[in-house]
Amino acid sequence: MAGQTSKKRGVLDPIIVLLRWIWDRLERTLLLAIKLVFPSRFISPLGFLGMLTVIVFIILGVTGALLLFHFQPIFGDCPPAAPNTTYVPAATCNAAFNSVASINNQVDWGFLIRNIHYQASNAMVLLAVMHMFYQYFAGRYKLRYEILWVTGIILGVVTIIEAYTGYDLIFNIRGQLAINIGQTLTYYTPVLGANLAQIIFGFSFNDLAIRFYAFHVFIIPIIMLAIMSIHLPKNLVLDIPVASAITGIILILGGLFPVEVGVRYDPNQLTQITFPEWYFTSLYAFIRTQGLQPFIAGAIIPGVFVLIFTVVPFFDKGRKIAMIDRPFWVALGVAALGQIAIVTVWGFRASNPFQPLLNEGQLLIDPVLFAGSLLIATALSYGFVYAFVRWRRAKLDALRAAKKPIPYRKVQPYLLTKGEVYALLGGLLLLQAFLDVAIFRAFLDTLNNFALLEIGMVLVAFAATVHIYRVGAQVK
Repeated sequence: MAGQTSKKRGVLDPIIVLLRWIWDRLERTLLLAIKLVFPSRFISPLGFLGMLTVIVFIILGVTGALLLFHFQPIFGDCPPAAPNTTYVPAATCNAAFNSVASINNQVDWGFLIRNIHYQASNAMVLLAVMHMFYQYFAGRYKLRYEILWVTGIILGVVTIIEAYTGYDLIFNIRGQLAINIGQTLTYYTPVLGANLAQIIFGFSFNDLAIRFYAFHVFIIPIIMLAIMSIHLPKNLVLDIPVASAITGIILILGGLFPVEVGVRYDPNQLTQITFPEWYFTSLYAFIRTQGLQPFIAGAIIPGVFVLIFTVVPFFDKGRKIAMIDRPFWVALGVAALGQIAIVTVWGFRASNPFQPLLNEGQLLIDPVLFAGSLLIATALSYGFVYAFVRWRRAKLDALRAAKKPIPYRKVQPYLLTKGEVYALLGGLLLLQAFLDVAIFRAFLDTLNNFALLEIGMVLVAFAATVHIYRVGAQVK
């Protein structure tokens, strides 16, 4: 036995030496300056929503790079389809839209990659917003994290701009609405409006296509990576099961709700009534409010909202971070969430919020009704938070007066036996085997949305398997 062990070690020695050599050299790089923590048990993902956002950013980078092989950022004179043929007139050529339609319907794996990319873009915006508000309510910026907080706000704004440039590149009527809104806001910018619009949007549709392409695939991602180098802390929590589950959910959404190519934009045709993406409908509601100038509605008001949350750490200077000890700032966050929800819903509705938006005559929103709904939401938020704080303080004071210990939540031990854990593991492994076969059949039958759904289920099942396995490691 000793001889066999020494023989095995002799075979592995060169590999071990190589790994040690690589590790020693990596210590001089930025890579090992960041410490990844892999939790041994389940912890709330709310604490590492930022890391989940980074994972989705990586998914977007990979899928976006694959889409670049087939996307054509052209809106204008199309190249001839064959030798000795003429160019297609600019008004009827929309190569960007045509290439997206080809990716979605003809390119192998194109449907899967595009749906993952689209759903991941929505997930990244949502995770970034959730991360910001969790950190805000937890008061993490009080722990000498002001720089991380400010860079996080900037990164959130840049993330939304990145998403904006991405879905505009499709050049369907939905993207065209967003382009029209962006051009209007830029032109109405005081002093530099016209020059700024020329720099960003160019002088034609083809200029716009190639510039937004450059912004989306190179300029803005470089800016995001630069901000991340300052924003990301040294210690990062990476929970493999949670990351796998989030990725699986993105794929499941892509399978259940496959993204459509939409209606092709043609400058010679009247634009149909449509809506921007959900994270822009709030801006759309402000722009549609009667009496508000476009620049005030689309730039000043959102800018004030962003500025308020950017400077909060420099005004909330109290040492206590518990929510009941800073009711004003907690109420401000609750009011912000309420207002975001209301203006997002308004963006999808007509001038009468109880009617769907069907024609252009319903676009204008009554400013009194709109502003009134926001004021009522703000008043209710502050009233609810302060009432809850008074009730909570009274309850704690009563416990102290009775000299009773203040209850705290204990982490509940796992209630599964080792046999039950192994039974669950076996069931999950059988489920994954079944899903693997189902994915293969879905590809054979060209059922792309079912294949995407089942791949997502495999990732979720893998997350559950790993989690159950680490539960079993702790069960006696």
